[in-house]
Amino acid sequence: MPVVDLEIKVPQKLSAIKLNQYQRYLKILSGIEKDAENEKDVNVEGNEFLNLKSLEIFCGLELKDTYKLPLNVFDSVLVQLSNCFKEQTPRVDRFTMTDAAGKTIEFGLMPNISEMSFGEYYDLDSYIQDWDKMHKAMAVLYRPIVLDTKGKYMIEEYEGSSKWADVMAEMPVNVAIGAYVFFYRLGSKLSKHTMNYLLEEVLAKEASTSQPTSERSGDGINQFMLWQEEMLEGLTRLPSFHYTSA
Repeated sequence: MPVVDLEIKVPQKLSAIKLNQYQRYLKILSGIEKDAENEKDVNVEGNEFLNLKSLEIFCGLELKDTYKLPLNVFDSVLVQLSNCFKEQTPRVDRFTMTDAAGKTIEFGLMPNISEMSFGEYYDLDSYIQDWDKMHKAMAVLYRPIVLDTKGKYMIEEYEGSSKWADVMAEMPVNVAIGAYVFFYRLGSKLSKHTMNYLLEEVLAKEASTSQPTSERSGDGINQFMLWQEEMLEGLTRLPSFHYTSA
C-alpha cells in the first residue's frame, strides 16, 4: 500500500478556528439535520459526510484527500476537533488580528452595551439570531480600539456593520461564541427584570382600583416570562460538534 503524505493542520485550541469556518460547518450540519428531520438522530450517511466535511473545513484538506487518511489518524483528528469545541468560551473583551500585510489591529468589545445607540441595537438584534450573519453581529459588538488609558479603552464610532464584517468573519470562533452567549445571558436578565416590573405594575394597579386581583392577568405575564426564558435558552444553546468513530 502506498504511503499517504498529506499535510493536516489540526487546530489545537478553539481559538485556532475561524468564525467563517464554524459558519460553514453549521450550514452543512443544518442541511444534514433537515434531510434527516424525521429521524431521531442524524443518520449514518449524514454523519459520515459531516466527518469528511469537518476535516475539509477545519483542517484544510480537500474532500477527496480525506478518504486517503489512515483510519487511526482520521479518528484522532475528529477527537481533537471535538475536544476544541468542549472548551469553555468566556467573554473576551479584547483581541488582536493581523492581516496579510502584517498589520495588527486590536479590537475591543463595546465598553458599555447599555449605552449602545438604537442603530447599533437594531443591527445587532437583526444579525445575532442567525449564525450565517454572525460576522455582521460581531462587527457591531467589536471595533478597533482608538484610545487606551490605564486599561480603559474607547472603540471606533459605529459606521455600519459592513465596515468590519469581512474582517470579523476571520475572527477566532471562541471570541464570537463567548460574545454571543454573553449577549443573550444579558438579554435574559434584562427580560426577567422588565417582566417582573410589569407584573408588579399590573398587581399594584388592580389593588389601587379596589378590584379583586386578576389571576388571569398575572398568569398571562408569567406565561410570557416563561416563553421568553425558553426562547432565550434556545438561542444560547449552541450546536454541538458531531462526529462518529469509524
